[in-house]
Amino acid sequence: MKQLPSDLLGNVSDVFRAGDLRVDVGQQRVTRADSEIALPNLSFQLLVVLIRAAPNLVSHDQLMESVWPGLIVSPETVNKRVNLLREALGDNAQEHRYIAGVRSRGYRMVAAVSVAARPALTVDAPPAAQEGAVPSIEPSTPDTVETPPRTALAKPRHLRWIVASVLVAVIAAIAVSGRVMYKGNAERAPPPSGSPSRDAPAGELRERTVAVLPFDNFSAEAADAYLANGLPEMILNRLSRINGLSVIARNSSFVLSTKTLNSSEIGRRLNSGFLVGGSVQREADRLRVAVQLVDTAAGTLVWSAHFDRGLHDFFSIEDEIADQIAGALSVRIGELEPKTPAVARSTNLEAYLAYLRGRTLLGRFTVAESEAAVPYFERAIALDPQFASAYASLYDARMQAADQRQEDLRVARKRHRHLIDRALELDPNLGSAYFARAMWGNDPNDTGAVWGNPLNAGRELDFRSGAALDPSNGRGLAAYAEFLYWILDRQEEGKSVLKRALWVDPISPGAHFTDAMFSLDEGGARAIEQKTLQVLELDPNFVPALLHYGRYRWLFDGKLAEAIQIIEHAIALDPNNSSLRQQAVAVYLDLGDRTAARDAAGGVPRSARMTELLLMQEGDWRRAGLAAYDEAIWTNDGDYCNNWLAGEAIRDYALKTGELRPAMAFINLKYGFVDAPAKHLDVCNYHVAVYLAQLMAASGLTQQSLALQRAAASWNDANGTKYLGGARRLRAGVLLLDGKKDAALAELAESFRSGYYVHWWYTLNYDPMWLPLHSDPRFQAITADVRRYIDAQRSELEGLRRSGAVPRR
Repeated sequence: MKQLPSDLLGNVSDVFRAGDLRVDVGQQRVTRADSEIALPNLSFQLLVVLIRAAPNLVSHDQLMESVWPGLIVSPETVNKRVNLLREALGDNAQEHRYIAGVRSRGYRMVAAVSVAARPALTVDAPPAAQEGAVPSIEPSTPDTVETPPRTALAKPRHLRWIVASVLVAVIAAIAVSGRVMYKGNAERAPPPSGSPSRDAPAGELRERTVAVLPFDNFSAEAADAYLANGLPEMILNRLSRINGLSVIARNSSFVLSTKTLNSSEIGRRLNSGFLVGGSVQREADRLRVAVQLVDTAAGTLVWSAHFDRGLHDFFSIEDEIADQIAGALSVRIGELEPKTPAVARSTNLEAYLAYLRGRTLLGRFTVAESEAAVPYFERAIALDPQFASAYASLYDARMQAADQRQEDLRVARKRHRHLIDRALELDPNLGSAYFARAMWGNDPNDTGAVWGNPLNAGRELDFRSGAALDPSNGRGLAAYAEFLYWILDRQEEGKSVLKRALWVDPISPGAHFTDAMFSLDEGGARAIEQKTLQVLELDPNFVPALLHYGRYRWLFDGKLAEAIQIIEHAIALDPNNSSLRQQAVAVYLDLGDRTAARDAAGGVPRSARMTELLLMQEGDWRRAGLAAYDEAIWTNDGDYCNNWLAGEAIRDYALKTGELRPAMAFINLKYGFVDAPAKHLDVCNYHVAVYLAQLMAASGLTQQSLALQRAAASWNDANGTKYLGGARRLRAGVLLLDGKKDAALAELAESFRSGYYVHWWYTLNYDPMWLPLHSDPRFQAITADVRRYIDAQRSELEGLRRSGAVPRR
């Protein structure tokens, strides 16, 4: 690809006028008539590239290189992003105010562009010391706490968020006294109050929220960076236990790039009224620490302190810093509520730092990084056998890896249960342990029970305890939200807990990914696809979002070649992830590339899910049916959403063998129908209800069959617009069962034209509903059209392979 000319990259502090838009590159803000226009990061970067190049054309290649550096994207991705940008700006392709396209070549900015003047910054602060220098500390006063007058801070071009060398005046030390311990029972912990109230206005929440940023490492040895990483993590953990104070999760505060942002902008992005930052310098066995607390709204330094201690005092330094920050915050926002019980932590520095390194890997939700975290936790336990948090995190990592490999979680839970039991034995107040036990707790299907299994009551208690004891655990809160929303069917409560997760973890992709999943019910297919794309703007290599976005391009848009490109990229990041491999198998089969499908399946121990798909594609209904009955693919609540064509395989096997009753009982159990399928229809099982109705009819249960068929059709009609082509194909099948052949064929043709090609080969080659129509010229015309489309997608795939964007399998 051609690179964008370097002179178009410009300065991060530039401000432009583009028509009636004001675009501030440094603050990443777009305004029109003083009203801000919210743009996702990729849309903003695209706008800036077009503005810098105006009025010249920017080619697709240049846009891909500049907006998606290091990633392989297609011109269609560029076109989709331009459409999103136009929509946000109120522009359109017909009467363009800002962006015009040149067919097959690229885009250009047509609005008049000029450089706008940036308002002069008024600086009323003492001169800064030499950049990067550590203020000297008099040996006689190593623990002096220093606080300056409240003055506006300067905002230099490369401001980290506050310069470590701010000159400060000396006052008396601030300390927190009267530590009143929380006395509630962890097993009966109250639901998360939001700390502060989750129903409070955003401004009020921000005033009581603090973000701890990574500290600068000023040590001579780069290897000492672990001290600069460990200290702020420990401070964050201590502050998060204070009731009445919200603390932003490390997954957000530690990953935000702050080099070009001022404290106000950092506070806005992290939902924080206050920021904690500083520096660490090690000299032999001495440790010098400088810490600052900043008010993001006023841009003022609230408190600062310097410490010069022996390295062995590392943990006591952390305690003092957290207590003094809490004291300074109490002066500004009012007395903070009593603290929850102190979490037992390791006093072995090496063990604690090994634990921290493992924790940074867990939030990635991949097999590779979950397994990479395991040795760190094992080392932490070896160094300190009483380290409760390390046991809980080791359990979490083991279970997450097993889940991503699609192992039987019942077996994995039994194998690793001693770890979580030991964690809670060592520390009954460990919030992360309750979260881990709840996330990987027993599902109703574990015991073959139905919805409402009492096991869920125990999981909810664990989630509530985790939220009360570890309120800044964004990953745990997001899992709690999913549990409420999907398992307990309490959507409003789930959305409320997710709101809390997004507040304390605003930049980490995990909570945003959950938010995208929730958008399906209200916004439908397009909403979930768009929100998943926004998650990838936060983190282009977030594997769960890559898996789902590739899946949506396959499910909703019929872009099979693009889907496999995205999924193969995810496989390269996490090669042992069985979910990715299964998805690749399905898309390759739809592309007609059985060799690639088999190769993709061979990258991991082949699951019954992949075997069943491959057998169905080969037309081996008997072995496919037996694979669909395999209990290995029915170990968790969500399996009926992921076992593609399992319902079809069971139906086909039953119709051909006459074993109808066992098939009906199995479908009722595994798809959550219980004994009243019409009352338990959802997005993952409504199509299987039609197959169950067929089996009922074949068993002589005519009235029950018709009633269920009508219920499934009604559910499909009420929700079909959300799920696009899939709803049309099911409607076609129902019409055919009703004897309306002409309408059924018209609907089937329209389902493919809408972009729904999922398992097309099964519908057109093997589905018993459509077999009688194989000789109908209209059905044959539909088949020919579909095959032409698949051939075009296969040609596109070959082009991606030639370019290296997709591996040859």
